[in-house]
Amino acid sequence: MSKAVKHPNKSDASPEKSLESKMGPSPETGASAGETAKYIAEFTAELSYLAQRADLGLLSYLLDMARLEAIRTVKAQHEKG
Repeated sequence: MSKAVKHPNKSDASPEKSLESKMGPSPETGASAGETAKYIAEFTAELSYLAQRADLGLLSYLLDMARLEAIRTVKAQHEKG
């Protein structure tokens, strides 16, 4: 099985602060939109892999689409800031 994806939190201060300075924090979580999208991209990649291994083709495809949208969002946020 693949490795677990670590959720960004306050203990990872330096990467979070650099992203927040570029993209601004989310009021609800303190995480920036870009950081949240990056986490979603990583997590959906893991879930898609699991779905594919379990022969869940449509679910794997949908998770890949969510991953690609998250990556697009990260790039768009990066270009803004």
